[in-house]
Amino acid sequence: MINTQAGLFKTNQNQAIHMPKAVAFPESIKKVSVVAFGNTRIITPIDESWDECFDGPGISDDFMSAREQPGDQIREPL
Repeated sequence: MINTQAGLFKTNQNQAIHMPKAVAFPESIKKVSVVAFGNTRIITPIDESWDECFDGPGISDDFMSAREQPGDQIREPL
């Protein structure tokens, strides 16, 4: 994972982002999806949003092996 900063600027009535080379999309990417959560923006290529994540290396065999999970709770039925 690369963590870097990018500059914002106005062009006409739009806001644009100057992507540093380290995090720039390939030239083949022409459109992106922008998801907004408050002040946070997540930018992903159209049609590739989760493909790379699921095709990635996955998780290690010891992922969450030390997790302390409490026992099941006995609850009154609804």
